[in-house]
Amino acid sequence: VALSALSVNEVRALQSDLVRSTGGSAIGRYQILDDTLGSLATRLGLSGDERFTPALQDRLALQLARDAGLDRWLEGRLPDDQFRRNLSLIWAGLPLDASNRSAYEGVAGNRAQLSHEAVTAWLRTIRQQG
Repeated sequence: VALSALSVNEVRALQSDLVRSTGGSAIGRYQILDDTLGSLATRLGLSGDERFTPALQDRLALQLARDAGLDRWLEGRLPDDQFRRNLSLIWAGLPLDASNRSAYEGVAGNRAQLSHEAVTAWLRTIRQQG
């Protein structure tokens, strides 16, 4: 399915079908779940007619990162460890801590896809770039 050709409402309908057929609803470049997409659409004032483009998916992911404390982290008011942990509670593919296990390890096949060290390096690069 070419997701960028679908509207947000069409993606949500697809997610409902996926839940019924597979039990899962993660979709798109950030693997956003159905309930999360519904909440984000409401919070961001989306009509549902917007195309689920890469740019919109980036906007949705940015909001999730802000929910995790991105702005406070960038300002130095949230420690790296807490921000990294907050992100891992949003994205199951990120490790919860140095154990390299997802906060959702084993739930619906979830596991960390990146190491704690890789996430730490990624955050360090972001901070250095400002």
